[in-house]
Amino acid sequence: MTLLEEIQTLAVDSSTDVAALLRKCKLLAARLQTVELEQWVAHEANGYPDQVPVPEYRTWPVQLKGHFAGPFGSAINNAPIPFAVLPSEIRKKYEDYECRQSIASIEGLLGKNKNGVLTVVTGDLAMFLGSKVYKGYNCIQAWGEFGTMAHIEVVNSVRNRVLDFAIEIWKLDPKAGELGTQASPIGAQRVTQIFNTTVYGGSANLVGSAESSTVTFHIGVQDIDSLRMVLTANAVQDTDIQDLEAALSSDPQPTASNQYGPKVTAWIAGMMSKAASGSWAIGLGAAGNLLASAIAKYYGLPTG
Repeated sequence: MTLLEEIQTLAVDSSTDVAALLRKCKLLAARLQTVELEQWVAHEANGYPDQVPVPEYRTWPVQLKGHFAGPFGSAINNAPIPFAVLPSEIRKKYEDYECRQSIASIEGLLGKNKNGVLTVVTGDLAMFLGSKVYKGYNCIQAWGEFGTMAHIEVVNSVRNRVLDFAIEIWKLDPKAGELGTQASPIGAQRVTQIFNTTVYGGSANLVGSAESSTVTFHIGVQDIDSLRMVLTANAVQDTDIQDLEAALSSDPQPTASNQYGPKVTAWIAGMMSKAASGSWAIGLGAAGNLLASAIAKYYGLPTG
């Protein structure tokens, strides 16, 4: 059985430990020399550091609750805390809670949980809330809650993405990642495109000489590393990426898509000229869709 077949077999078996499946993927990433897959596997296996954006399947809202003490020994326990009492920067943390735990930790919590509810530590939120939630009552404890189904979906999402990636690579080269075989004919760029399509969210029309072919990728807001990764995977030269980075750091933040600053606009125009002349190996229509979607995602603007 090849490594790709082992990964596929483990991925379709719902009883398989996903942490063990990721170790197989780490081996595949090393043999295919796919940095993107290797980084994703490392984050899923070890947890996501604070500076790394989490994939969309690791984000969901939590319900805030608390205990409140009132006059003469009165109390309100296990009461909901509305988001409206929170300032926007704190509210967003719980409206878009980011799960950064490793897959092994998530599977461990699911194995021990009996009531279907998991909690989120809120630090000194209770102190901040004070008497702002219920009149005459002071918040003495606050926490977040979400159902275990959210963690189950994380595990299933990782399993499904691994399976999709392994199948797509297998279709092109069934022996990819095997020791003692010739180098895979797929090529690093194509492997990266398959990774972006099967693992990350967000779609755009790009890649190749065709005017439109759908590829899925993920770019975090203000995340220059993920933007660089997508552009590199689509044949944008290092010097052009460096020019874009300089333009992004110089221009002001736009308020709407396609209303970029002068330097970013000039950079896009230059890249479109390269696509039209054939000096950038991507079709003109695909180039426009790629640049529009990628830069909009970087700025956190709608791509539609």
